[in-house]
Amino acid sequence: MDAQGFLAALTPAVTDADARERFLADPKAVLAAAGLDLPESFRVSAREGDAAEITITLPALLDPDADLSDEQLAAVTGGVGPEDVNAT
Repeated sequence: MDAQGFLAALTPAVTDADARERFLADPKAVLAAAGLDLPESFRVSAREGDAAEITITLPALLDPDADLSDEQLAAVTGGVGPEDVNAT
């Protein structure tokens, strides 16, 4: 999804009360339905206010020389391990 698609997904929430209610209740689902598939670990929240803004919270800075945990490695490989590759 490009920026235009993202804005198109938000437009109904600005112009239609029902779409706004759906977006406020579950913005991640609304964005997914519009084609923006986010990783399961991403949380998306929406709130009403006077200004449009996007806030992105980054996780703690990782030490580039540190070993990655199994979870981090799975995220990098898309959850596909050697046992999955050999099974095909």
